[in-house]
Amino acid sequence: MFDFLQKLLSPKTPNAARAWATIQNKAGNQASSGYWLYAAPVHLVLQRDSFSLAEPAPLPLDAEEVAALTAVLNKHFEVDKMQFFWHDNVWFLRLESNPNINTSAPEAAINQDVNAFLPTGEGAAQWAKFSNEMQMLLFEHPVNLAREASNRQAINSIWCYGGGQMELVE
Repeated sequence: MFDFLQKLLSPKTPNAARAWATIQNKAGNQASSGYWLYAAPVHLVLQRDSFSLAEPAPLPLDAEEVAALTAVLNKHFEVDKMQFFWHDNVWFLRLESNPNINTSAPEAAINQDVNAFLPTGEGAAQWAKFSNEMQMLLFEHPVNLAREASNRQAINSIWCYGGGQMELVE
């Protein structure tokens, strides 16, 4: 019951499709259709019997890290027609269609058991597989090895939230 109330009382998450369309319109470009989500690079911390989301969320990235991680994610998920875009310290994820999930902003899950904030809905099981695949790609990526060597948090997950359909917001 507490988890339900916490989600209910959390601030409404922003719509990534609307944000991406605004960015593209300001640049004089036509935003591409599809389903858009924010994709926040985060660090999950193993607790005794769960994972929590570490601060800060999202993690700050430098330009080289963004380029390397965007390239590996886009190459791997190209077959699934998923594409990551970076703009002004924000990652966006474009999907062909609505994944049928309900999401929570990462800020709501900081220092909490993330299970209460993971995507729910008809597509949640499929989304969990996608999330696990992303985590495996990130696990020993050179970007994370370098981050750990310099005592910075590894990017061990991508927290997707704030989804929206482009056609509905144009």
